[in-house]
Amino acid sequence: MLAISSNISKMVIFIFAIIIVVFLCVTTYLYLHKDESLVSKHYINYMAIPESDGVFTWLPDFFSHVAVDISISTNVEDDYFFSYFSLTIDDGGRFKKTLTVRAREQVAKIVSDNDPDTKKVWCKYGKIPGQGDSVNLFFVGEINVTHYFITNIGAGLPDACAE
Repeated sequence: MLAISSNISKMVIFIFAIIIVVFLCVTTYLYLHKDESLVSKHYINYMAIPESDGVFTWLPDFFSHVAVDISISTNVEDDYFFSYFSLTIDDGGRFKKTLTVRAREQVAKIVSDNDPDTKKVWCKYGKIPGQGDSVNLFFVGEINVTHYFITNIGAGLPDACAE
């Protein structure tokens, strides 16, 4: 009886050791593969974004000032950002009227790979307030009638916009 108990104890210790090794491997993998350059922030509305926060150095001049529930993730090192935001149905309708050029299929695919709920993607050129007269390309996506996103990911692709 003592021999069986000893074997069970050894087996329990062995299984526990395997669990610890697997946990350490997964933790190490996640630590080594995290994107430390990505900074994410959330704001209840556009007016809640502090001037000193650096967010305005990413958002274009056409970004809706009535947007709410704004989340923005930036990566200075790789020079990209993406932001999700919400608009009322009326504000969304007015905002969509300014979006006239659809993004090509390759851009829509990149965007939908990041967010499968994306329905439509447009190209929109805009300036970053306080950064001179240079015009930058942005992509605006509609998730549903009140939820949108904007990004500059993929802006370097040739022929990104269907004109």
